[in-house]
Amino acid sequence: MFRTGLSRYKNSNVNDFTSDIGIKLRRVFLNKCWRKILRMCTSRKIVIEQYPTLDKNEVYIFACNHSFDEDVISALASIDRNAYMLQGTTHQMEHNPIFLAMWLNGMIYVNRLNKVSRADAVNKMERILKAGSSVILFPEGGYNNTENQLIMPLFSSPYILNSKLGVKVIPLITFNDIGSEMIYVRAGEPMDFSDMDKQEAMSQLRDEMSTMVYHIIEEHVPLIKRRELSATPRRDYMEVRKQVYECQKWYQDVWEEEVTYYPGHNVTTPQQARMYVDEVNVDASNAHIMADVLVRRQEDLKYNLVTYLKENMEYSK
Repeated sequence: MFRTGLSRYKNSNVNDFTSDIGIKLRRVFLNKCWRKILRMCTSRKIVIEQYPTLDKNEVYIFACNHSFDEDVISALASIDRNAYMLQGTTHQMEHNPIFLAMWLNGMIYVNRLNKVSRADAVNKMERILKAGSSVILFPEGGYNNTENQLIMPLFSSPYILNSKLGVKVIPLITFNDIGSEMIYVRAGEPMDFSDMDKQEAMSQLRDEMSTMVYHIIEEHVPLIKRRELSATPRRDYMEVRKQVYECQKWYQDVWEEEVTYYPGHNVTTPQQARMYVDEVNVDASNAHIMADVLVRRQEDLKYNLVTYLKENMEYSK
């Protein structure tokens, strides 16, 4: 089993996860040649369709979507400057050799399941920005495995950093259609949230990102007719998402961490609401109310991606 030697980053604090000279060296020397190397490391062709004119002397927060195996490397290869990457894949950091390149680029580890680690990651990004370098983060949390959301609800770190430092946020989209050899990249204009509260700011950022995804799909993704779908399209979709995860080697069950997302506040999905019926005793007095809910609950469980991955993934030895 290969080990990268990067496990030490799991416990590093704000001061020792990187050095001041390391920040400067990465900013100075990781230039166009580095981005060309990253492009060569992707198995697909990267096409940058939209990119704003950015101030070379200004730092930015790049807020990128997250949905396929080469989205991180294609995002880093497409932006016009070095940016420390926020990453929350513990298992892959420990075992995937490509994370040595992520270390070379500059990375900030976050334990997505730990509230303290998430707060600490914001402080680490703040240090990088104050030192004169940019950051790139993936505010959806984990991969977007949803069937119908262009962009999932977002963690609020872009708003927090913008509010504290005034650093503008660049919405960044990478997109690869299933089976396609093309990666399309679009970046929006810099966003400032100074006149907004958190909810409004994150909603606007999500709208900007979703709009770019929509236009890429509209222009590049072939239409699928209903009659072309199989009898089990939701099952097929879970298999496709499993294949995305299978692009990396896994040595253990890590899906509680990997399949994470921002649940949002004061927003309850139908699936979350139906979880409460698990403890209800159904009898003759309430069956007329509960029967339909229980049927829907069984559908929720049937199409739970974490369960599907646990039951169907094969692990390396």
